[in-house]
Amino acid sequence: MSAAHGVLATVAALLRFDRLDRYVVRYLAGSLLVVFVFFFGFFMVIDLFANADEFVENARKTGIPVRRMAALVAGYYLFKSPSVFLQVAPFVTVIGAVVAVARMNRQNEVVPVLMSGRSVFRLLRPVFVCAGGLTLFMLFVQEYVAPAASDQRLANWSFLRRGETFTEIRAQLTDADGYHWARMRYDAIGGVLERASVRRIEGDRLERIELEKARWDAVRRGWTMEGGVRVVVDDATGHRERVLDVFPTSLTPRQITAQEKEPFDLSFAELGALSGLTGQGRFQVLLHYHVTFPLTNLLLLLLSIPFVLRYDRQRVMHGLAIAFFLCVAYFGVDSALRTLGEHKLHPVLAAWFAPLFFGALGISLFDGTRT
Repeated sequence: MSAAHGVLATVAALLRFDRLDRYVVRYLAGSLLVVFVFFFGFFMVIDLFANADEFVENARKTGIPVRRMAALVAGYYLFKSPSVFLQVAPFVTVIGAVVAVARMNRQNEVVPVLMSGRSVFRLLRPVFVCAGGLTLFMLFVQEYVAPAASDQRLANWSFLRRGETFTEIRAQLTDADGYHWARMRYDAIGGVLERASVRRIEGDRLERIELEKARWDAVRRGWTMEGGVRVVVDDATGHRERVLDVFPTSLTPRQITAQEKEPFDLSFAELGALSGLTGQGRFQVLLHYHVTFPLTNLLLLLLSIPFVLRYDRQRVMHGLAIAFFLCVAYFGVDSALRTLGEHKLHPVLAAWFAPLFFGALGISLFDGTRT
């Protein structure tokens, strides 16, 4: 506890936080904790109840003991928690900040501070510093923690639903050498590609490879099988076969499993590789969205706080309603544009229009706040 207190004191000194800044941070920290527990717990409980029947039915069919089933479910939600955190973090930030400022306003603590000569911008600086820190933490979790946890979560999900750790890959992919991959099943925990059907057509030449229980060789950048990989070639000259010690390809295990992952499970590197490999608009939009979404921590504060800083109490609830409407409007517009970006709009326009438009609106509103 003393070490953590020392770290916080050092950070506060670097940011030149005085006693009033620390007072605002305590208000904010309490609100953030309560809101986070509510949103995080609510999301987990709803998801658990939505899938409980399926989990119980699979346990009955496979004969899994209750204690082990409970451990598997707990493990699944443990590895799901980074993705859930990324989804709820902006809501936690904006609601926690709004609640903290509203509490200060209700207890008549804002006006005396302003009367002492401190501007509203200076008063709220700790709030924006905390939101910026949370934005950086989201980027860290998004790049390193969530992708690493998603492989285990996918395996647990498959086992809880079907009694096996293999994940069915529904998408069809084309690697850099023009090979088309389909009917894939991959175990991200065991590192085994249970099956995959690979084809390449060049004129009248057809190459066929059936991979079974193959493993990825990171050194030679390809898939290996016990007894070698058999390549069948049919062309004008006839039918031939050859056996390769390793089948080289640009399609890595992470790129295979990424097809079944949620947007927040993918890192920048994975999205960049998938965007170049598949050319799908979905991955191109998500590549930009991984930058714009964490920024909503700051953007939503600019949109909502001006409506909470109403010095007449009768208008506070009216301001909260307007702030809530603007936040809902932002996510609605952003979601619609991202969907269009997968098929029609340019990915940059689809990902950046809403943050830039609402960000400009938020700066205008915040600049017009009465001080």
